[in-house]
Amino acid sequence: MLRLITLAAVAAMLLVLAPGAQAANSAPQRFTDPPGDAGTAADITSVDVSNDDQGQYTFDVTFATAYGDTNSFAFYLDTDQNPATGDPNAAGADYFFFDDHASHSFDLLKWSGTDWAEAPSSSTASVAIGADNLSLTASVNRSEIGDPAAFDFFVVSGEGDLSAGHFDDAPSGSGTWHYALQPVLQLSVVAFHSSAVKAGGTWSVALVGRSDTSGTVGSEGTIVCRATVGTTKLALVSRAFVSGGSGKGSSAICAFKVPKKLKHKVLHAVVTVSLQGRSVSHSFTTTVK
Repeated sequence: MLRLITLAAVAAMLLVLAPGAQAANSAPQRFTDPPGDAGTAADITSVDVSNDDQGQYTFDVTFATAYGDTNSFAFYLDTDQNPATGDPNAAGADYFFFDDHASHSFDLLKWSGTDWAEAPSSSTASVAIGADNLSLTASVNRSEIGDPAAFDFFVVSGEGDLSAGHFDDAPSGSGTWHYALQPVLQLSVVAFHSSAVKAGGTWSVALVGRSDTSGTVGSEGTIVCRATVGTTKLALVSRAFVSGGSGKGSSAICAFKVPKKLKHKVLHAVVTVSLQGRSVSHSFTTTVK
């Protein structure tokens, strides 16, 4: 109960190189809390934590009961992982991220050594409430909370004065959860190629996608192929990852049927390669001979 005092007090075809990479997020790590212990506060059931490749931490909170107009929510972050520093009533938390749903406002605070004060900067901080009031998402960059590569934390959902029967803390009691910065998968288009095409023949396009963790994307990924002439779709003949051999990795190749009547017409295609929730695409244009 002591750690609630603070919250209550503060409302293959490598023919054309294509540089560049896609920003990505890590897979979320889920922390769970049993339902039915929140009283009149929003009942916390899970907190999913993730980060992106720029060090932006995101907290996705799920509730079993609605996060109402008189509710509040707080994240306590022990960013130096030392309970002897920070707020002694909040498991040594060094930063305090607070949302007041009644006023539709939030704040990022830092422990001064004796009390909570405004953090030097909070430009990357944000809070969003789900349309059904059963979820809350908060985000802040590590650069604004002491640049930690890991932290201990707990969360508190409150209603009114947070007295008995009006709060839910997770994990319950005096414990904390631990999160460490996760590796982030990045995909990039490193090469692409379009074949010449004649009316009545086949148009083949290829994309080489590279993962920063496992080389070129092959059969562990997926391919989506789409081609059109005007508003009409071209029939897909084949779609496959094909090895370039000699250490060149794999290319995602899509082949489309080109009817004879399309001579001199302009074709457009998009190839998308996906892996572990990340995707990269490339667009192609050609004129039928």
